[in-house]
Amino acid sequence: MKRIEPLLIGIVIIAIITVAITRYAGSMTGRWGDFDGIKEARAVLKTLPLEIDGAVGTWVADGERALDSESIRMLRIQNSYILRTYRNTVTQEAVHLTIMVGPTGRITVHTPEICFGGRDYEIEAARTHIPFSVQLASGEEIEDMFWRVDFVGRTLDIDNRISFYWAVSTGGPWEARNNPRRDFRSYRFVYRIQAEAFFGSAEGGDAVRRFLEDALPVIHEHLRPCS
Repeated sequence: MKRIEPLLIGIVIIAIITVAITRYAGSMTGRWGDFDGIKEARAVLKTLPLEIDGAVGTWVADGERALDSESIRMLRIQNSYILRTYRNTVTQEAVHLTIMVGPTGRITVHTPEICFGGRDYEIEAARTHIPFSVQLASGEEIEDMFWRVDFVGRTLDIDNRISFYWAVSTGGPWEARNNPRRDFRSYRFVYRIQAEAFFGSAEGGDAVRRFLEDALPVIHEHLRPCS
């Protein structure tokens, strides 16, 4: 009996450690339910207006669109995102906007280079940093930083080029980090923004930059601190 007791004690200890690790992992990924604060973040994000006044014209969204079910499942962002196309009433430029809030490890690792490049498009140039100086309605000025990467079509029967901008935020400035999953690992959930537009040639302009310059002050009003 004395020989069995240490074995039983060891089994119990291992079981306790396993349960603790599982519960911790579940709390960090949202497996067991919503994070504290994410319900409010989700609700406020969805009130982002469908019309945003710009320096030239107004950006008007065509309504809400839905991500495919596999992306929602993989990213764990059920009811935690907006997906819209905003078109400028004067220039007629169209920009596709996605903002999501969800588990840090899930939504920070999928970059356009991984998710978009493939048979039809190839990367035209390495990603670059694009800064934005944003003045909020309160008068506060903040500095946002985005990644930009452009793709060019491999054939002539599809739009020739597409420009992607994306960044991550914990409720404050948007940041373009090399390793956001590691850098934001202390946060259980974060925001991710991605905006893209098609254009016909290298001289086709930069609709995404113009849209973000107009939209970022409004978008910041619809972010809440992450935890």
